[in-house]
Amino acid sequence: MTKDPARVLHWAQWYATKQARTLGHELFVEADHEVSSTAFVVGSARSGTTWVGEVLSADPDTRFIMEPFDTRNAAFRGGLPQATYLAPGAQNERLGFFCDKVFTGQLRSRWSDQFNHAHHAKRRVVKDVRTVALLGWITARYPAMPTIYVVRHPLATAWSMASLGWGAHGELLAPDGRLDALGERERQVLLRQSFLAEVARWCVEQSRALRHPNPSVQVCFYEDLVADPTSGFGEVAETLRRRSPAWANFQADLDAAARPSATSVRRQAPSTVEGWVETWQGALQAATISEGAELVEEFGLGALYGLEATPRCAPQEIWNHVEVR
Repeated sequence: MTKDPARVLHWAQWYATKQARTLGHELFVEADHEVSSTAFVVGSARSGTTWVGEVLSADPDTRFIMEPFDTRNAAFRGGLPQATYLAPGAQNERLGFFCDKVFTGQLRSRWSDQFNHAHHAKRRVVKDVRTVALLGWITARYPAMPTIYVVRHPLATAWSMASLGWGAHGELLAPDGRLDALGERERQVLLRQSFLAEVARWCVEQSRALRHPNPSVQVCFYEDLVADPTSGFGEVAETLRRRSPAWANFQADLDAAARPSATSVRRQAPSTVEGWVETWQGALQAATISEGAELVEEFGLGALYGLEATPRCAPQEIWNHVEVR
């Protein structure tokens, strides 16, 4: 039977593109497996961690490892609950074995290397949003590893998750949700519930992370990085240079900082800082916003954020001004 030439050409082009992407992201050499050569970027979902990770890995010698603890990463079978918590020094053989592979750069997978562009990697950036509650455990296990803890307003992250249909009730609120005839009133009720659930999740993650103060962790408020990327990323670069020989002479790529990240839902950058950090204001009813702020207070995290769009304390003061319950 004669094959359709157009169809043959279509699949040939698809296969060539697929192979090019595979070679571009998964074919690389990485000889340095020291933990100190890894920069760990961690923060709750929708906090700007992908953006920070891409800026730090913009150099062609730097490998970018994307969310290795995601359930979509076939190399980590079974996944990791978002609020998993272990105290520093606690034993977990399975998790420890997998973390050793991740932070020494010995993990390879199509999922985690999907945004990698380095072919001869001298160092690496591991970016993750599912291990915030494990921050104390991870930094105690790998004290030589530079860690950047990205924190963003809980109301902003919660609104982003809810409005995208990525959080609670996502199967209903997503653009391709199961109920295509969802009424506006029903949608608003579900959005409110999803928003508050995501605020609570953010609070749980941060309260677990902050149980174990660690001044060696570089804390970055997303709002500060957006307002002054030169100073913000300059401080991160200084931390990396000081902590690890693999990052000697490193300078953050500010051109990369000006571009939307691979997971950004706004492909065009707002013209003002307020456009980046205040997207949640005006999108929800005042009573719902107040409920979210009250949740933050109830978790003892009111020293970090309130109803205003910017943080209430300096980044490194986060360890001293948080009432962990």
